[in-house]
Amino acid sequence: RPMALVANACSTALGLYDPLEEIAAFCREEAIWLHVDGAHGASALLSPKLRPLLRGIEQADSLIWDAHKMLLTPPLCAAVLVRDHRWLDQAFEQEASYLFHDKQQPGVDLIQRSVECTKAALGLKLYLVVASLGESGLARYVEEQTALARQAWRYFNEQGDFSCPAEPQSNILCFAYADWNEEHLALRDRLIESGEFHLSTARINDRWHLRAVFMNPETRMEDVEGLAQAIRKSATE
Repeated sequence: RPMALVANACSTALGLYDPLEEIAAFCREEAIWLHVDGAHGASALLSPKLRPLLRGIEQADSLIWDAHKMLLTPPLCAAVLVRDHRWLDQAFEQEASYLFHDKQQPGVDLIQRSVECTKAALGLKLYLVVASLGESGLARYVEEQTALARQAWRYFNEQGDFSCPAEPQSNILCFAYADWNEEHLALRDRLIESGEFHLSTARINDRWHLRAVFMNPETRMEDVEGLAQAIRKSATE
């Protein structure tokens, strides 16, 4: 019997969101733990425009959310959220003669809610970002990067020598040049070595694609157009 179901919000390769409401209903009926991988895409919750993509996420039993992906926070800064804090206690509780959980201590003792006995103050980095930009500032950032990915998707689809496997729902865009497949791997390396662009690749439906993740607030459509020209130039060399 399955112990858990993991839903994407959003997927790593294409940046697409699973239908969380439908998945949550299924998990309730089957008494299956629902974990949502929101490491990259949960930040869309801050945006009223993008929040509908995550409808149903409140029904998850647990959620992973990375601030170092789309909340402008230096790595590493991630959180595991659960509907009932006692589940964390049950998962990480440990016994050793040198530990003294039963002693009354000031503040919140997280030792029973993590793997490590000693943890860095990861939340401080996120706190400083939120204090500086506010939730509205972070929401605007997420919206702008998502809008740029969609604008780039329209641009590449209008070019006769590029194609995209899916319309982006987040700041992730996969695209292909001409009829290339594995040639994209060498192309990726050449672009990175040039120092002008940093792309990754993803294999979708047995075909390799270039993968652009829009995270730099300074990126503009002029950069996307320059990327297309750089790809064409590299392809002829």
